[in-house]
Amino acid sequence: MSAVLLPVAMSAATAQAESDQGKKACVAEARRLCPIEMKSMSRKKVEGCMIQKIDQTSAVCHAAMLRIKAEREAAATRR
Repeated sequence: MSAVLLPVAMSAATAQAESDQGKKACVAEARRLCPIEMKSMSRKKVEGCMIQKIDQTSAVCHAAMLRIKAEREAAATRR
């Protein structure tokens, strides 16, 4: 049983590390690309701005924003 749990735990840890790396990359880019939204302290506004400017983001942030965009779209279809 532990042989099965180890890959799952490693996969979760890898996903968390990628997510954290994406967040760090996006914070710096959001300060540059969406300063007004950053000052508003509204996560939804910052994410919306970053999604609009996704083509101007780094590869790491771009991947993170695509995940956020997909999550938003999935949530909207569930409503």
